Amino acid sequence: MAHLAVETSLGHTVREVGDAKGGLHTDNTLREFGKSAVALRTVLHQDRPLSQEEFLFIENHFRVLEMACLRWKRKHGNMGMNDRVGVQSR
Repeated sequence: MAHLAVETSLGHTVREVGDAKGGLHTDNTLREFGKSAVALRTVLHQDRPLSQEEFLFIENHFRVLEMACLRWKRKHGNMGMNDRVGVQSR
């Protein structure tokens, strides 16, 4: 169950990053994203009907994430992504 490993990984991801002024702040973005992904998965697993607006909202956000991930991969490459917990090689 790779998704459980990823959820665990995302749930504990906290790192220090520099802000625009050079100071440090705790980045909880990945933790919040993980929580949101789990909540969305729960909703979708309930198989409740979605309105067209809800479905488009979800689909648009998937597209935004996909574009951002592709951009990141072009810039940084895979950087050992297959060595991380929960990522399976094809």
